[in-house]
Amino acid sequence: MTNKDCDIIQDLLPLYIDSCCHPGSRELVEEHLKTCLACQKVYGEMTGTIPAPEQPQPEPEESSTPEVTEEKKGKSFRKGMKKIRRRWITSLIVVVILVPFVLMGVAQVTGDGLCYTNLHEFYLANVFLGKMKAGDYEGAAQYIAREDVRERYLFSWFTQEEMANFDQDATDTFVAAAQGYTEMGGLSDYHFHWGGYASARVSALDEEEKVASYCFDFTVTIGGKDYRAVLEVSDDGVEDCWIYDNPMGGPQQLNAINQWEYTLWDNYIARYYDDARKSQYETFRRQGY
Repeated sequence: MTNKDCDIIQDLLPLYIDSCCHPGSRELVEEHLKTCLACQKVYGEMTGTIPAPEQPQPEPEESSTPEVTEEKKGKSFRKGMKKIRRRWITSLIVVVILVPFVLMGVAQVTGDGLCYTNLHEFYLANVFLGKMKAGDYEGAAQYIAREDVRERYLFSWFTQEEMANFDQDATDTFVAAAQGYTEMGGLSDYHFHWGGYASARVSALDEEEKVASYCFDFTVTIGGKDYRAVLEVSDDGVEDCWIYDNPMGGPQQLNAINQWEYTLWDNYIARYYDDARKSQYETFRRQGY
């Protein structure tokens, strides 16, 4: 207690002695007198007696019977095991969180595997395959990289007017190619090879601009059979999707979704072909496009 507390109590003592104070004040005075020797002395001088402070009652000792002892040991053991479990769970969570970050950091340096700079491309690859698995081929077509194809067509000799419906033409051509998956039973599952190939490759669109593309190794299940697939993806979308005949085997028609742009080119040639463009087209084909 502070001197200020004692001053208040000593001011209340006359009212306390005459039983004229509020019950709450009486209780406050009594509690204070139990521990304050100075106020006890003032009270004694006023009344001629010193109230004996209440002695705290000792807590009953717990029984030391074998049953109680074993129960205490059991509680202590269970409490200790809970602490150990909590520590193990915390450590496991930390490891689960840190390991992917460490592995991606290593891949960032080596250029192989899933890393920080290709997470967006990896996301696009998974969304594309998810749409294919759901049979939503039009939705999957929205994730193919068509802008580079459009630029190549315009660069060759198709005009802006002839390319006015390019987006719809590209979607229709891709969807028609993807129907081969349905005919074979559909794409029912896919998973990424975490130890697979995912090295960055940079393709120069012009002297100033460069766009990185990444190859991701997947296994896809089509018609109940597993095939190795590699998706090449840039920030613009899925550039290519190869389904390999080897080592697991499979019909070549699975690569139809990788041929959609060539099919579209042939459609444009059939639509806009004339004798005046023949030599230009042949030159274009000889250049390897």
